[in-house]
Amino acid sequence: VYEKSIEQLNNGKFVGVVGGDHSSPLGLLKALNDTQNERFGILHVDAHHDLRKAYEGFTYSHASIFYNAMNECDKISNLVQFGIRDYSNEEAQTLIDYGYKGACLYDTDMQQQLAWGVSLENVFSPYIEKLPRNVYLSIDIDGLEPLNCPNTGTPVPGGLRYGELEHLIFMVVRSGRNIIGFDLCEVGDSVDGWDANVGSRILYQLCGALLASQGKIPYK
Repeated sequence: VYEKSIEQLNNGKFVGVVGGDHSSPLGLLKALNDTQNERFGILHVDAHHDLRKAYEGFTYSHASIFYNAMNECDKISNLVQFGIRDYSNEEAQTLIDYGYKGACLYDTDMQQQLAWGVSLENVFSPYIEKLPRNVYLSIDIDGLEPLNCPNTGTPVPGGLRYGELEHLIFMVVRSGRNIIGFDLCEVGDSVDGWDANVGSRILYQLCGALLASQGKIPYK
């Protein structure tokens, strides 16, 4: 992934990775780290922090990608997470230890604010504002409610609705930030094609958001 990403980035292309488990895009993050002139932040949607030092003895697992990325990519300025609801105490403490470099809108907090009548825009905005000018989007489909991804590997009750994820992605565009790359991971297989249906629509939105943020297509 690193070698292919470097090749395409050096040819002036934008790169997105479609996983596979969530360890897949680490090579792209490293390639961006080695080719970008400016630092960049990560907007990460997931049910899990993915901040384990290792998972079942495997250092480069799907549960460790952002622990590894934050340690190995010096141009990543910060990690902003959404939808997290299944995690260990160690991961939560790791995020706290990042200080200003880490932030998380936990799913429980999001649902509570929405139940109080806070608008989705006002729930998301403080976290969008933590991101720098250049942003990488990392979407694990299990960040959505399981009804949208029933066959993903590790579904968890709760999560964002499809429309909420779409709104979040395009809030980044409207904020004037540049989307420099993305990944979409953990889309499961199903006989009726439902998981692929939802995944393909998210991929379509990610492509459009990146191109709109870079001024390649118009966006209103």
